[in-house]
Amino acid sequence: MLPSAMTDEIPLSGQEPSPRVTAFTVGDEMSPVAIIDNFAPDPHALRSIAAACDWRQLGDFYPGPRAETGAAYLASVAPLLRAVLRRIFGITGKADVQRSYFSLANTPPQALSLAQRIPHVDSYHTGQVAMVHYLCGPELGGTDFYRHRSTGFERVDEAREDRYHAALEQDFARLGQPVPGYIAENSPLFERIGTCDAAFNRAVLFPGNLLHCASLDGVLLPSGITGGRLTIAAFILPVEGT
Repeated sequence: MLPSAMTDEIPLSGQEPSPRVTAFTVGDEMSPVAIIDNFAPDPHALRSIAAACDWRQLGDFYPGPRAETGAAYLASVAPLLRAVLRRIFGITGKADVQRSYFSLANTPPQALSLAQRIPHVDSYHTGQVAMVHYLCGPELGGTDFYRHRSTGFERVDEAREDRYHAALEQDFARLGQPVPGYIAENSPLFERIGTCDAAFNRAVLFPGNLLHCASLDGVLLPSGITGGRLTIAAFILPVEGT
């Protein structure tokens, strides 16, 4: 967290303690990041809901199973999300939550695909905001943000997409692919530029095209929901014309 971070409380009717928002920027590109403590009104209920969900592997990138959260979760955090999107990310109109998943990171390091061993972006769209809501403690790892060394890119939008992937291929040819395992703070290909520690009922919001990865190097990952690295991931996009 940067020394210039700003912290504020957002009082919400019926929610105690009040959510506490810390905003700061990371990297040379000054990407905004918001950390919200006391995020959900009833986080323990969310763990119970997650235990009853239909879990399955969704896509090839997340290192573990996922399950849809449902509309009730989104409704419970919508007022707080709207306030933070407006204050920190300048989204004053309507925003659409495109996807929202319970997520359980439990893939062993040796079983990771190449894409899971390096930082990633969730979207090349400039306006998308990504959210991770931690329903676990700090011992199970937070979220790190990175700079790609050979291009200097911290964010990868549509204009940078082709150049970034071409540079990655050149990196792999020159240095070899990363060995199986979760990325550490720094690597020959990437430099860490910021971090958010996990804390129970904390959420972190950041641009979806900011290079990032879960902080799982050296973390023991239980396979089940009880005691496991349970989070909620959501992806938010402003509605054009509002």
